[in-house]
Amino acid sequence: MVFVDAGDFTGDLTVPGQKQTDAILDGMNRLGYQVSALGQRDLGPGWEAFAERRSRAKFPFVSANLVYQDSGEPVVDPFVVQKIAVRDGSKAREVRVAFTGLTAANPAFLKSGPGGRRIVTADPMAAARTYVPQMRAKADVVVVLSALDLDAARNLARGVKEIDLILGGLGAIQSRSDDFPEDSLIGKTRLQYVGDQGKNLGEIRIGFTDKRAIQSVWRSLIGLTSEWPDEPQLLALMSATKDAVNEYNKSQATSASPFLAPSTPGAPPAAVAAAGAPPTGAGSAAPAYTGSDRCMPCHQEAFGIWKRSTHARAFDTLVNNHQDFNPNCVGCHSIGYGKPNGFLNAQATPGLQHVGCESCHGPSSRHPDSLLKGYGVTTTGACRVCHTQENSPDFDPAVYIPKIQHWD
Repeated sequence: MVFVDAGDFTGDLTVPGQKQTDAILDGMNRLGYQVSALGQRDLGPGWEAFAERRSRAKFPFVSANLVYQDSGEPVVDPFVVQKIAVRDGSKAREVRVAFTGLTAANPAFLKSGPGGRRIVTADPMAAARTYVPQMRAKADVVVVLSALDLDAARNLARGVKEIDLILGGLGAIQSRSDDFPEDSLIGKTRLQYVGDQGKNLGEIRIGFTDKRAIQSVWRSLIGLTSEWPDEPQLLALMSATKDAVNEYNKSQATSASPFLAPSTPGAPPAAVAAAGAPPTGAGSAAPAYTGSDRCMPCHQEAFGIWKRSTHARAFDTLVNNHQDFNPNCVGCHSIGYGKPNGFLNAQATPGLQHVGCESCHGPSSRHPDSLLKGYGVTTTGACRVCHTQENSPDFDPAVYIPKIQHWD
């Protein structure tokens, strides 16, 4: 079994992004990855950061077309050949598999390498035509780890016919897992793109003749859903990283609310501190979020139903799981996150925690003064904004909606 990656797994340049990248690298080491392509994102933090990660990686990075501008020489090995053991019972005990990496040509890409040498992208087709014959001479199977789009990958297969497999990862792109002519099978070359964010695992099984020639290729795409058990050490690594990112975000959060009165810098007025909301009324420039407690006097029955629901405690889930400062999570556990006058964080806007009335019905500061009939109209389709297949795979409207129903 061989684990490989098409590269570009480096996160954004923020502290949380780099913590996550380090965790991915540690996880790849733990899983026993044998090779990864070098992608443009992987050089984003700079050559020194990449060199440090490369020194910790227990696998090589390869790229045929990330090159030094002054010489055209690849900045890492253009390809590697791995000897892979074949299943017991076969006459051939091992096969030789050559791996290279290709990224898209990008005229705007320019990075400083060791000694100040400039790193640029070369034409991937030209690079493949240079190195694939060398790979074929040394290996039984030729594999391209690709960060090209599907059209470019198919053109590559048409232009360089000695490639056996093009295994890709570029955003959410997924390809068919069968031998569909001119789609996933071009000549002898088979393509497999698996999507992003570790949601899927692409599996390739190859059968060989006694002379180590490819006899059959079987491909599948395995969704890594919650049905699969967690590997204990990887789970611990993931949990520790999520906690570290959350603590960092928490350390950066400020309690300075956007609703502070000018005369009291540093601490919100008492009313705002309680509700986490700006002054209300018809004179407000635009509707703003005010918090669910303000709805209670006029909507006592609906408020009571909400108060007994898990929506009213939604933010507690994040607190208990140390994700209360995770920007990828708080939007579905608070009111108005990412919107004007919406939730910022638990320090600045405590009154906008949990999934409240305004999460579904919109900002209420001008209700009922100027927003009367028609305010708050919504549909149960709004539930799917947060209850997606990914975040809430067990969500069944027929079961869940009656639990929060507060309308006729």
